[in-house]
Amino acid sequence: MRLLTFLVVSLVCAPGTLRGQTACRTPLQLEEVLRIGSLESTDLVSSVLEMAIGPDSALYVAQAMVPAVTVFSLDGQVLRRIGRAGQGPGEMQLAAVAVGWVGDTLWIADVNRIQLFTTDERRPEQIIQFSRGILEEGSTLTPGRMLADGTLIGRRRMTDGLALSSRGANPGLALRRLSRSGEVLDTIATVEWPGNAVENEMDGGLFPGTHPLRDLPPLGLREYLTAVKPDGSAVVRIGRVHEDATPPTFDLLVISIRGDTLLHRSVEYEPREVTRAMERRLEDEYAGWRAGDYYPSSGLQLTETTLERRRRAARRVFWVPEYLPPVRQVVAGTDGTIWLLREMREDRVDVWEVYDSSGTLEGAVEIGQGRTSFVPWDPRLAVAIASRDEVCGATYGDYDIPYIHRYLIDRTCAP
Repeated sequence: MRLLTFLVVSLVCAPGTLRGQTACRTPLQLEEVLRIGSLESTDLVSSVLEMAIGPDSALYVAQAMVPAVTVFSLDGQVLRRIGRAGQGPGEMQLAAVAVGWVGDTLWIADVNRIQLFTTDERRPEQIIQFSRGILEEGSTLTPGRMLADGTLIGRRRMTDGLALSSRGANPGLALRRLSRSGEVLDTIATVEWPGNAVENEMDGGLFPGTHPLRDLPPLGLREYLTAVKPDGSAVVRIGRVHEDATPPTFDLLVISIRGDTLLHRSVEYEPREVTRAMERRLEDEYAGWRAGDYYPSSGLQLTETTLERRRRAARRVFWVPEYLPPVRQVVAGTDGTIWLLREMREDRVDVWEVYDSSGTLEGAVEIGQGRTSFVPWDPRLAVAIASRDEVCGATYGDYDIPYIHRYLIDRTCAP
């Protein structure tokens, strides 16, 4: 498979409402200024889990199965690595799964804790570790991400899908703010959870976040249609979708970590039905995913009879909504912009819309090549860092080699 090589941007030339704006007639190209990774490279050896830009303008990268954060210059050179394998101070359990900056503090999360570094990258100032069970939703929270005031958002691990499903239709999930000891301080927002689960006969349970049209993002917070601003000051999310309104709208929200609504815009959209062709495609892909068709061999060889039984079981329980969800993913920009990955298209071209901090549409980015995982319905580019001027993200290339890309956006609006 070829790497991501072609992106098109249509930027809005004049302000206006969220519909009826005049876009530039000539699509604008993104200029790739950095690509990290190759078959011969040992700098990027596994899939990217998280990226952040530090106050030194360096790129901090967490990788799967790598017990360290690799720091790259903006020309792709390895500056240093932070962490090593282990469970002690300054060490990482299995892998660094998330990384970011709050002021002058670097935070790195591994499997079940967060370490804070200020003056010495070898010795953390503090190690935060807890496990908080939320019985009513069948989940456990461990340290996930640092917020601007020093509190945390937990990493949610679903432990009982039946507990989640028994709470009624579309109950939502609380996005809780936690102290460093794991105490629940308050709820920032309620994350909509509109039927993300597909019941699996072979596994005997409900597993939220597995539906192709409502899957969780490959990078970031790992909550449905919700992202944390890079500085940890607020969350950006899609609220309710009003399919039956005239015209149909979805709510674009920015909520401070104290729960105050900073932005609430209703964005009009045109509902798109899930065609029979797309339903068949997604059903086949979901069945193949449940059978392991898209993953490298793990050494456990199942008979074709067993695999086909798994595919049939997945097809029996697979479902699609009448209309495509208008937004698939949310990314909070470093400059206050909001990036929304819009509806899945028949041609598999991803459309990212860019809104300013007031919720006004500025333009759109189309990405037609690349892949971000073995899952066939995942986005073309896993967008990790974005602004009006640049985009950083991750893909896989030939031989499953991971790559990091950095693109500059030419905002010139040609006549």
